[in-house]
Amino acid sequence: MSTKQRIASFLVIGSLFAIAPRALADGCTNQYGATVDCPATNIVVNKKVAYPGNPNLFVENLTSADPAYSPKDEVEYDVAVTNTSNVNFQTVTVIDVFPSQVTFVSGPGTYEAAANKLTYELSNLNAGTTVHNRVLVKVKDTSVFPANQDITCNIVNTVTATGPGGQSDQDTSSLCVQTKVLGATTLPVAGFEDNMIIATFAAIGGMGVLLFMMGRKRLA
Repeated sequence: MSTKQRIASFLVIGSLFAIAPRALADGCTNQYGATVDCPATNIVVNKKVAYPGNPNLFVENLTSADPAYSPKDEVEYDVAVTNTSNVNFQTVTVIDVFPSQVTFVSGPGTYEAAANKLTYELSNLNAGTTVHNRVLVKVKDTSVFPANQDITCNIVNTVTATGPGGQSDQDTSSLCVQTKVLGATTLPVAGFEDNMIIATFAAIGGMGVLLFMMGRKRLA
């Protein structure tokens, strides 16, 4: 083999080694299974929260016009990730960051308590498909909510989905927590005058019973 041929062979082999890692890292395949470059976008994540009192209904957000959750309630979220491209994604990473007012209960992947976030992966998200996952959290007790507010809204949960080519999308879902029962009042403590009235009625009732018993005795 001549020197020129050796140089040409070296350049070809070197270029293959340079391209192969990038193609494998991209992690996208077409309908025939061939590795291709991942699209820059074309991934959509949508997060919804269960409507209080109706576990089968999920909505984008809950506001003060909707029913509210209470401290220590469990709240379920639905996280949907869609591949809107025409290629298959081998791996999609989902990071779900929870608000400080709630804590993780159950869901896929790994939960990091210090960051209050959940991380999980979706494998083989084919073109045009959507994958749903349910995540359950629990509202913390009243100590984490403002003492001077009956209801706290804008409790926002943020989720991000990132594809193998770096393409990503983010969505949020918010809810409200009712910390005080509206319209509830505390019964007043009975004072001296109230006690005197109660004692008077008790005395009159006792005298009535005594007179009734004396009348029955005379008749007998």
